[in-house]
Amino acid sequence: MNSLIKRFLGFSFGQWSIAMLMISMFSGVFLIVPYDVNQPFASIISFSIQNSFALFFRNLHYWSSQLFLIFTDHLIQKSESKIKHGLWFRLVLSILVIYLVMLSGFLLKGDADSQQAWEILHFLSSSIPYIGETLAYFLLGDQSSNLLVPYIHHVATFSIIIIFIIFEHSK
Repeated sequence: MNSLIKRFLGFSFGQWSIAMLMISMFSGVFLIVPYDVNQPFASIISFSIQNSFALFFRNLHYWSSQLFLIFTDHLIQKSESKIKHGLWFRLVLSILVIYLVMLSGFLLKGDADSQQAWEILHFLSSSIPYIGETLAYFLLGDQSSNLLVPYIHHVATFSIIIIFIIFEHSK
């Protein structure tokens, strides 16, 4: 499949992955201003109706993120078996972080589905013995935080981790 994309489009999965990551982050910057953590669903509805540019950047952000996830498939190809064990561990960790950033983005919608997902994730993570409550609070915050903790992780923490690991791998 990778050779098929190279032949028709001239780029590898890794190059497409980095391009989609950059588009996702670029479009995400434009969503920071109109997004309100205290009223997430209302802010999304508001800028979707009133601001066509914000709606364009929201869709661009969503679809480039989805494509970034698809193009990270190149991490599991046989050609990736010749890298050092430490880098391989960080790449596997980056897959977990990619899913966490996408999951936090889903939670930030603030609709009924994302609220229910927040409750399920909070219950599941807090059920882990010994570290569950701390992990749930670290990843999701509490009910009174109004999605501030997942927002900070989505915008900063997880994104920075992904950037460092992906660019280290791309050398």
